[in-house]
Amino acid sequence: MRRKDLETLHTNAGLAHIKRQGSRENTAENIPNIALIVSLFLVSTSLFVFQFTLTRVFSPMLRYHFVFMLTSTAVFGLGLGGLIAYRLGKRFTRTELGSQMTGWLIILSSSFILSFSMIYKLPFINQFVVYSAIAALPFIAGGIFISLVFMRMSENSYKLYFADLAGAGVGSIAVIQFINNLGIVNTVLIVAGFSALSSLIISFYLSKKKQMVIAVCAVVILGISGAYQQGIKQFERRFTGYFTSPLTLLHRLRTSNTNHRLENWTWDSYSRTDVIENPDDPGSKIITIDGGSESMMYQYDGDLDELQYLRSDLDYFPFTMGKNNKTLLIGSGGGKDVLLALLGGSKDIDVVEINRGTIKIADKYADYNGSIYGREEVSVFIQDGRNFVKQTKKQYDHIYLARVMSHAAEAVGYSLGENYIYTKEAIRDYWEALGDDGRLTFVLHGPKDTTRLVLTVMETLEEIGVKKSQISDHLVIINNGDRSAKPNVINMPVIVTKKSPFTQSEMEGLFALIETSKHQPIHLPYVAESNFFEQLLQMSNKGRQFGKNVAFNINPTTDNRPYFFDFDRGVNKTLLALLGGSLLIGLVLFKPVFTRNNLKRTPYYFAGLGFGFMLIEIPMIQKFSLILGHPTRAFAVILVALLTGGGIGSLLGGWKRFLWKDRYLPLIFVPFITALIFGLYNVMIDRLLVSDILIRVVVAFIMIFPLGFFMGMPFPRGIKILKQKNYENAVPLVLGLNGTMSIGGSVLAVIISMKFGLSYSLAAGGLIYLLLFLKMPIYEKDRGVVI
Repeated sequence: MRRKDLETLHTNAGLAHIKRQGSRENTAENIPNIALIVSLFLVSTSLFVFQFTLTRVFSPMLRYHFVFMLTSTAVFGLGLGGLIAYRLGKRFTRTELGSQMTGWLIILSSSFILSFSMIYKLPFINQFVVYSAIAALPFIAGGIFISLVFMRMSENSYKLYFADLAGAGVGSIAVIQFINNLGIVNTVLIVAGFSALSSLIISFYLSKKKQMVIAVCAVVILGISGAYQQGIKQFERRFTGYFTSPLTLLHRLRTSNTNHRLENWTWDSYSRTDVIENPDDPGSKIITIDGGSESMMYQYDGDLDELQYLRSDLDYFPFTMGKNNKTLLIGSGGGKDVLLALLGGSKDIDVVEINRGTIKIADKYADYNGSIYGREEVSVFIQDGRNFVKQTKKQYDHIYLARVMSHAAEAVGYSLGENYIYTKEAIRDYWEALGDDGRLTFVLHGPKDTTRLVLTVMETLEEIGVKKSQISDHLVIINNGDRSAKPNVINMPVIVTKKSPFTQSEMEGLFALIETSKHQPIHLPYVAESNFFEQLLQMSNKGRQFGKNVAFNINPTTDNRPYFFDFDRGVNKTLLALLGGSLLIGLVLFKPVFTRNNLKRTPYYFAGLGFGFMLIEIPMIQKFSLILGHPTRAFAVILVALLTGGGIGSLLGGWKRFLWKDRYLPLIFVPFITALIFGLYNVMIDRLLVSDILIRVVVAFIMIFPLGFFMGMPFPRGIKILKQKNYENAVPLVLGLNGTMSIGGSVLAVIISMKFGLSYSLAAGGLIYLLLFLKMPIYEKDRGVVI
């Protein structure tokens, strides 16, 4: 071979080697789509699991409204991550995307552990902004990675959105199993491992040097996870943020110069349940749920004579007003209510408790409490009280609810949570489950919830058919405490409603008992009536017009507006701050960037999708929690149906048959299906509530899946149009904006539901999709303007 030919051959070989190296470095094109899709799926799962885990970590430390606000602002990090990704996208080429992705995945994995450890181990920080910043770290990193993937594969937005929603759907199931079976700390370590695994998957297609760096980082993270296992119980036990929070009962007890000690605890996807030693009374222990909801567990050896002192407790008085052979206890906590029922002669006691952790703790202390929930007379059901009452075939002598959701009274912010056990429909269901002379008892907290509940009972009884003039004959109200010490102060009162009118002889006997105990009679038919009850009668007689003159909201609650502890006449300030913050971020950070890029209409489309999706999703979860019998189950079933339906819908959203005169038909299908579900729900609810749980889960899934199917189509459609119009660099912006407005949508959903009803939130969400269909075509052909 001639020398020139040899030189040419060597030159070509060198160029081929360089080309192969370049190909290895050209990460934007070299990484297979499937690798990015799998990584996105894992990251989406991780972020969803971590978001839910944050609520469980913050719940014992803070009040409900702060938990809601903190997790919401933390998820704002996704929007901020999209904005950062947009800025970064201007600074590097597509060939650098692979390195950027793996780098942010390592940061994401590390930030899961760092963020959680700081929240868990640092002493309580009385600064909302600090907790928000710490919690937002993983979401910022995750938002950047997701934006980079969508930027790289914007032409395959339908597949990416499928992976994103499918990951979140899997996360909604996985997080419950992880926390219940593995614990909080292990759950965080798992999501950190998912992110590290994602970085390894992508790094396989990078250069050898970068592979080595990523592998070392991933191994270090996984190694830390493994090292944690050696002292996992010790780590979980020392929850410094919780122990030092001034908002918890444990902290208040410890600072009251008493030696209260945390003896035991359990933590699941619903709540954290603690057992606190009671040095003031060795014969009892304090049970708390999420740091605040308090109930008592008493030492009991099977001898009721040892518990005679409980007969002077006002909570026992309802058991003296009639038969108690068949008793239903809703929310029995540490078991005190069971002891009261036994003292009252109950032989058949059904206990309905929504918090499995409470029963689990009581079982651990079986030797101490006499196996209170394992007794022959007692049957335990882990489900929602309303759901149980609707299903039962029994006719009870006594249905008893003592300070259910007592944490709600301490935390004004718990008004953000729906509660179906105090609605008019609930009173009707309890009434139907009573025998002819059966009694319905509520033990409450103070004047606000007492006023609202009494008015709710009065209005319900009138609707049932009790004459308005006779309603007071069915009611007994007794106040807890010494009349001389606290005159006219409503404190832990007992409200008893009897299916048949109370007799004068019954009331005279009850009055004599009250006199010996020095409790305060607020209303005893024929015998005693206080000014407070006279005011309640005036409110009831004048209807809701009278309520407008009262400083707080006292209107009876319904299943459509089940916010019993929402006494505020205005809108909750926490919610207003969150809604205003999301809108401000959209206007200040995102809209100017869209305008500069000649995308003036784009933000309205993606912001509308964010708001509309959440305005429908949030009330759907709340409404179906009644049918499905447990909020955690409703959370899992509805989200899985919505997200998997949306994921599958996103894969099929590119069909041309979905376009009609430049209008995208799935946008009009969403409000139609929402209205259909609402109608079917109202028609089927009574039948579903008495059906087997498997049937209810299947029916709920079938009802929600088609809605998710069409809700999953418009977003990836918009992304694809951006790509077709060469605006793929704007993809991180629309992702960030959509995420930010989704938080705003969830807040607006709660505001509308609280002030007007769940159905109004659904209607608002459907209206947004309708407006997007009518006024916001995907693009205008004649002007060439995107969206």
